[in-house]
Amino acid sequence: MIQSIFHTSEKGNVYLYDNQRRFSMLAHPKLKNIHESLVDDSYYSKKYLYLKKFGFFSEYKLNNIEVSIDDSMIEYSIKQTKQILFEVTTSCNLNCSYCIQGELYHDPDSIIRNKKTSISSAIKLLKYIFKFKAKEDKLSIGFYGGEPLLNINFIKRIVEIIHQLDTDNEMDIDYLMTTNATLIYKHIDFLVDNKFNIMISLDGNEGNDSYRIIKKNNKNSFSKVIKNIDFIKDKYPDYFKNNISFNAVLHNRNSVKDIYEFIYNRYAKKPRIAELKTNDINPHKKDIIKQMFNGKRKSETEYRNDKSNLLPHDELLSYNDLTGFLKYLSINYYISNVYSLFYNEEKFLPTNTCLPFSKKIFLTSSNKLLPCEKISDKYFLGEVNKNIEIDIPSIRRKYNSYYKHLKKHCQHCYLYRYCGLCMFDIKDLQNLDTEEFVCNYFHDQNAFQSRLHHIFSFLEKYPSDFFHILEDTVILL
Repeated sequence: MIQSIFHTSEKGNVYLYDNQRRFSMLAHPKLKNIHESLVDDSYYSKKYLYLKKFGFFSEYKLNNIEVSIDDSMIEYSIKQTKQILFEVTTSCNLNCSYCIQGELYHDPDSIIRNKKTSISSAIKLLKYIFKFKAKEDKLSIGFYGGEPLLNINFIKRIVEIIHQLDTDNEMDIDYLMTTNATLIYKHIDFLVDNKFNIMISLDGNEGNDSYRIIKKNNKNSFSKVIKNIDFIKDKYPDYFKNNISFNAVLHNRNSVKDIYEFIYNRYAKKPRIAELKTNDINPHKKDIIKQMFNGKRKSETEYRNDKSNLLPHDELLSYNDLTGFLKYLSINYYISNVYSLFYNEEKFLPTNTCLPFSKKIFLTSSNKLLPCEKISDKYFLGEVNKNIEIDIPSIRRKYNSYYKHLKKHCQHCYLYRYCGLCMFDIKDLQNLDTEEFVCNYFHDQNAFQSRLHHIFSFLEKYPSDFFHILEDTVILL
């Protein structure tokens, strides 16, 4: 059951939050004490009873969580997909210790090595999606690996096919690629000519980057990668400025401070920073992952308290939390969702999982179709064989089964309106209907109070962010 709650900021200010109404207000501490039966004050007792009269503090069970999607929603999502992604190859010239395709996440005998995606399968998928696209539609084409540049012929062929399918250049098409940058100097002219947006994986300085080892000689890849990045920066300064970005993995050999200061100081770029993946781990390697793991929020907090801190506060997770709160969990939600005021009840699907293929469609080297490159192959939703095989009724049944079981947990979660979780990241997704199932993103009253404590403490420290977020994010939806 969910009810109104009090929470306190770092400065000791007391707030009342009502989930049902998305309502927050500054409250006198005595009001909180009366709620907790700690004092007897006639003046604030009347205020408390007045709020209670209008439904505050009463427990309520959520009935507005939907548990089903229909075939038409999936069909529409496929037609409107925004990205076509290819696993160009499973081969890689590095042997990164934490690679999700490596032994920390897979039994060595099950790892698919040196496999390339079929050109013919890729062309079938492109033609299938392009028949739904109209003039001026925006579409991104992405290339992933392994190391995608090990199969540059595939990439060049796909770009060629795209030009044939969009002969008059009427669509707005861009190309994306994630690379370790060890081979990029060989192909940079092609990438620049086709305006590729490139994300380079780099974990910081040489010591920070030491998990990223060259496979053939077991040496750190850092010096080679830096040489190539500097080459691009010098030869194509405008391209480097506009089309190159960085991604780093946080682990026990680096920190948010290390990553940010190295990349920002050297290249004037703000890197994306991701934690190690903690689901689908090889059971025999759990202790290694535990040793290597470094939490982003903890590392950010340490950096924020450092006097040398260069990280803008709007890059922090706390800023994202505040943005999400103002956008979905406060009355500001109705600014950009005014029509919801006319409905008695809003409807929500469990978790924050995208509708199948609504954002991406990902073709693996095994001809499997996935709704995202970050999802395990075991959750594939289709295949490319002689034809594109997407069984929409089967997908609908699968998703609705997940939703049905997840609802039991989501209807007791204070964060149901702003769940940051894709259900395919749940460790125990296959055990949804068992007692062993645990959602690590679940927020009971205590967890939500703690979250509000951090959000409002951050807002009190940076009050002008309220207006920036409202103008830049909430109103412009």
